[in-house]
Amino acid sequence: MGDIQKGDWNMIKKRIAPLLHCSIAKKIKPIDYETMEQRNNFLSSRGLTLIELILVMAIIAIITAGLWGNFFSSLSKGRDSKRKQDLESVTKALEFYYSDFKAYPTAMPSWSAPFANPTNTAVIYMQRLPADPAYPNSTYCYVSDASGTYYKLYANLENRSDPKIIPTVSCPVGTANYYNYGISSANTTP
Repeated sequence: MGDIQKGDWNMIKKRIAPLLHCSIAKKIKPIDYETMEQRNNFLSSRGLTLIELILVMAIIAIITAGLWGNFFSSLSKGRDSKRKQDLESVTKALEFYYSDFKAYPTAMPSWSAPFANPTNTAVIYMQRLPADPAYPNSTYCYVSDASGTYYKLYANLENRSDPKIIPTVSCPVGTANYYNYGISSANTTP
């Protein structure tokens, strides 16, 4: 079947009229070819060109990259916040220890282990020493002198623009483990 020509309309109308009620057949209008051409031109002009598609994809990629970067930045800041809270918690436990022994421990139990009184295991300073959120790739460091007169706690923050960053220190001294955040007992500085 080909396209319907203008002259064929009357013939079609005569053939359909007996099949349909006469009032319906009268309402059928011939196809307006000029309107159809305008409609087809409009539909074909509504599509996007290749350059427009590439531009839209580039804008989406730029927005996604910005959001993705913020997402990972938020994760690292969250881990840094956890590190700071962990060291503050350990500081409180160390002060309880100091109030019992008038000295700080010369060494800490392993991270993730309980921190208890060495002479009375019923006295627990912390149920479990916190581990770095990036453990085992990163750990905390504890330093004290042999008489327990001070302590220093160190962590490695991921956010290098944190205002509490300190100059990088090696912990224990002379090792390749470097830390950029620390807190200490009141009688010394990290």
